[in-house]
Amino acid sequence: MIKKFFVCISFLTILLAGTAQAEDKKAQTTKILDEAVKHYQSVGAENAFKDFSVKEGDYFKGEIYVIVMKKEKGKIVFHAVNPKLVGKSLEKIKDTDGKLFVQEMLDVSGKDGSGWVSYKWPHPQTKKITQKHSYFVAVEDQVFIAGYYE
Repeated sequence: MIKKFFVCISFLTILLAGTAQAEDKKAQTTKILDEAVKHYQSVGAENAFKDFSVKEGDYFKGEIYVIVMKKEKGKIVFHAVNPKLVGKSLEKIKDTDGKLFVQEMLDVSGKDGSGWVSYKWPHPQTKKITQKHSYFVAVEDQVFIAGYYE
C-alpha cells in the first residue's frame, strides 16, 4: 500500500514538473517573439535579422528561435536555424500526420493576427519527430513565428 502511494506521488510529481516546464517554455516563447517583433519594428529588417541569428542572444534560446515569412504563400524571409529555406514557400508543407500547419498559421494570422498551432516536426538537436507548439504574430504582410518542443 505504501509502495503504491509513493509510486502515485512520484508520477504526479513528474507530471506536474512536465506541465510546469511546458508552461515556462510557452511563456518564454511568447516573450521572445513579442520582443522580436518590437525589435524589428524599432531597428528594421536588416538589423533585426542579424540580432535574431545570435545563438543564446535575446531572440534565440536553444530550441526557441525566430522565423519570418510572408503572408502570401508562406515564403520564408528569415530563418534563424535553416537559412537555406529563405525564399522558399512553405505554404503547402505538412507535418508527419499530414497537417498543413503553415497554412493554418497563415489563415489564423490573417483573421486573428496571432495564435498558436501545434504539429509534429523534427527536433533540431535530436532529429526525432516531436510535438512542436508555435506562436505566431502577423506584422503587416509578414508572420513572425517562434516555437518550442515537448
